[in-house]
Amino acid sequence: MRKADWLGEMQAALMLGTGAIGVAVAVVVWDVVTGAPVVSRVPAEAITGMSGSSAGLTGGAMVAANSMVEVRIAEPSTSQVITHALTTLPGLLVALVMLAMLTRIMRAARRADPFTGQTVRRLRVLAISILIGGVLASVVETIAELDLSSSVTADSIAAQWALPGQWMLLGFGFLAVAEVINRGAMMRAELDTVI
Repeated sequence: MRKADWLGEMQAALMLGTGAIGVAVAVVVWDVVTGAPVVSRVPAEAITGMSGSSAGLTGGAMVAANSMVEVRIAEPSTSQVITHALTTLPGLLVALVMLAMLTRIMRAARRADPFTGQTVRRLRVLAISILIGGVLASVVETIAELDLSSSVTADSIAAQWALPGQWMLLGFGFLAVAEVINRGAMMRAELDTVI
């Protein structure tokens, strides 16, 4: 029976994730190059006949005032295609960079001692990249949604910016892991001086 190599398993999973995100980025880029149809979310009240109890709904049913409707743009302009790509591409790129950096850290940890200053530095760079990149990606995606929405409706725009909690959690999580490894390395160095 083979002994489990959890670092190896994790490295393989990270490589698969990196490949999957790479494919997602390629699909978005392909959609930009080919000018594929675009979908935008707009407020229901911005579309004539969608608000209130009309819109083909049965008695007592009505479209919520703050609901969003997806609108398909069959022949988008170049600006709309690029803006649509910017609603997802920044987050995908941050995820791609994160997985690539984490794969590199995992590979180095498997080949040598993981409790080194280099591992700590790489984890800190990864954490800062995630924190800054994630917040910037979130802002860019929100602005792109606003721009795309305004290109579809005459009087209304729609987008909601939410605190990028998942990026912040990942970033601070990697900073914490870096500190754990840093303290482990300091304890080892202390023990080496005692022995």
